[in-house]
Amino acid sequence: MRDLTPGEMLTLREMLTMETTGLVSLKTMQPLISDQKLKTSCDAEIQATEGRIRSIQQFLQENQIVSMGEVQ
Repeated sequence: MRDLTPGEMLTLREMLTMETTGLVSLKTMQPLISDQKLKTSCDAEIQATEGRIRSIQQFLQENQIVSMGEVQ
């Protein structure tokens, strides 16, 4: 188990919150986008955001900080 400082724990929490909030916004707005280039960009950003969330989750699990499920 890895010992993290309270500041590091807060940073991880804020990063995860920021990424999940952004992902919800992207997925909510995606159906409303009609421009194909913008839709492609949005799709790419959704995939990138999901990847960042999985990376944070993996870090938390590998270091036995918390146990959580994957991004759906």
